[in-house]
Amino acid sequence: MESTLVRRDQFNISPEGIVHKPTDAAFTPYPGDPHSGTMRLGTLGSGHPSGKGYRPEDVQRLMRELWAEYVVANAQTFKR
Repeated sequence: MESTLVRRDQFNISPEGIVHKPTDAAFTPYPGDPHSGTMRLGTLGSGHPSGKGYRPEDVQRLMRELWAEYVVANAQTFKR
């Protein structure tokens, strides 16, 4: 499978979590703890009929990085 580039602009980020729009992979934090939560893989790893697709490890790595940046930048949102 040929790997498709994962880009920052492919993610929606809000206090409710982060979603990779092309695959619907998502992380939803538990209430009161932005560092723990539920991961949904969406269509990651299922490939595409054209033979192109997103490497799950690339999507998950960037998702973790973007979420960590978001939590730091919005610390007041996550204060208990």
